[in-house]
Amino acid sequence: MAARSLPEVIHARRMRRLLLVIPMLLACLPARGATKAPPDVVFLDGKIVTLDAKGTIASAVAVKDGRFVAVGSTKAIRALAGKGTKVVDLGGRTVVPGLIDAHCHPVTTVFFTRSVDGRAPGVPSVARLLENVSAQAKVTQKGAWVVAVGASASQTKFAEKRLPTRAELDGAAPDNPVWFWNGTHAEVVNSRGLAALGISKGHLTLPRGGRVEVDAGGEPTGQIFEGEGNVPFAPDGATFQAWFAKDIPALWNAHGFTTLNGMLALDEAAALRAVAGSGTLPSIRYSHFVFAEPNGVGMPADLGVLAIPRGAPRDRFKTTGIKLWIDGEVDAGSGYCTAPYADPTGVPDGGRGLLVTTQAQATDFARRARAAGLAVALHASCDASSEIAVRALGTVAKEGGQRTPQRLEHYGQFVGPTPEVSRATKDLGLHVITQPAWLLFLGGATQHLLGEERAGTSFRYGSMVKAGLRPAGSSDTTGAYLEAVNPFVHMKAAVTRRSDVGVLQPEEALSVTDALRMWTLWAARSIQEEGTRGSIEKGKLADMTVLSDDLLTVDPMSIDKIRPLQTIVGGEVVYPAR
Repeated sequence: MAARSLPEVIHARRMRRLLLVIPMLLACLPARGATKAPPDVVFLDGKIVTLDAKGTIASAVAVKDGRFVAVGSTKAIRALAGKGTKVVDLGGRTVVPGLIDAHCHPVTTVFFTRSVDGRAPGVPSVARLLENVSAQAKVTQKGAWVVAVGASASQTKFAEKRLPTRAELDGAAPDNPVWFWNGTHAEVVNSRGLAALGISKGHLTLPRGGRVEVDAGGEPTGQIFEGEGNVPFAPDGATFQAWFAKDIPALWNAHGFTTLNGMLALDEAAALRAVAGSGTLPSIRYSHFVFAEPNGVGMPADLGVLAIPRGAPRDRFKTTGIKLWIDGEVDAGSGYCTAPYADPTGVPDGGRGLLVTTQAQATDFARRARAAGLAVALHASCDASSEIAVRALGTVAKEGGQRTPQRLEHYGQFVGPTPEVSRATKDLGLHVITQPAWLLFLGGATQHLLGEERAGTSFRYGSMVKAGLRPAGSSDTTGAYLEAVNPFVHMKAAVTRRSDVGVLQPEEALSVTDALRMWTLWAARSIQEEGTRGSIEKGKLADMTVLSDDLLTVDPMSIDKIRPLQTIVGGEVVYPAR
């Protein structure tokens, strides 16, 4: 055999290498005639407000395995459909990203809606409230609790301009303990109720947080502040689990929500973990913060016990963080302010409100959350409490370590932040959580309690957006205001600035698009889920809300008339329920 030249040898070696590579390349190519797996469902012929960075308005989306795989025109998306693809005609309806409630109390809401109604303006007076309590007492077993729910700031809404007294509740239900909620941050109980709680002369505090008001002689008046941790009539865990599995999702889905971030007591959170571990798949995505006593006492030493069980779907259940209260709430007379209330009647601590948590406690609480890798939510409803909250979060941020989200609940709602607090909020990257419908529910009460000058600094959503804070919208619903769970009531208030005492600070109005962002993108950011939800984009969870009217073009005064026609979670229609 003749010897080969050097060029021939090199050529032969290259050919052998190519023969080895070609099969590998062919293996990476699809088989002849094979196509990409078709989507599970396509939604066509809609006006889809994506809220992506470009402000895209699409007409169709494709969904595979619960996520968006394509967003575009009806023609392009229709072409992706295969034989097994479900096709949904949106009929030209406006579609927005699935709505997110960034702060709510779902268990309390279900419970309150099943309690005696004492909510103004439907119940206009103390006299009518007492009639309702008396009627319930007559059909309630002797010695069993009668629970009545009033709108917050009832003392400004009832015709008598005050709360019911201990003696009046005694007369309405002589054989039963009675608990009247003035919203969720103040309570009035009757004599049997005081006895059941173990409150006697000179008794100023309750075991699980709460301030007992006494008269000059040391006798309890029946008024309690922040006593919610001591309720002796909470439902059992099995009831909570049933609510989480069905009742709560049904209520929030009906208002267009695909995600809710609940504020849950320890026993409520335990019930949600049980649901998560049971294999149940609710029709809502749950995120939640856990609280113990208002000042944080009672939180487990090992915060790892609050985690959702392994194996539960991460996109349906999430323990986001822990929460505590710096103060009560202005509408209850317990928000902690730098100066006395304009109407200090019944307001503790010289008319300034109630400090629930000290600076040291707040800082330590935030430090614990960070060490556990959890977000921290600090409730602060007036200027003095906001200063404490921001100082605590700033201290922990300077200490370094892993960064975890930090939230200010009710930011700027009753009293606008000082310039120092505002700057610190921006510099620290804090998430601010707001409730725009409080303009409608509590605009007049805020003016009455704090005076028009201080009230004029409140609810300034336009300024928040201009400062780059991206406020998250939330209902904070507890059932004290039945309309609070409706996000479109909140959007209307943010856009029109219409309150219960007329239009307030019209220059603080938001655009409709920003009002929508509060309940989608910005709410998703506040629970660390901006990468998975809040806009309609490829790769995100396929959550959408189909509206009865076009939010972007409807008369702003009619925004609250918009209704969800369909709520879609992971590409599946969960409302109307089938």
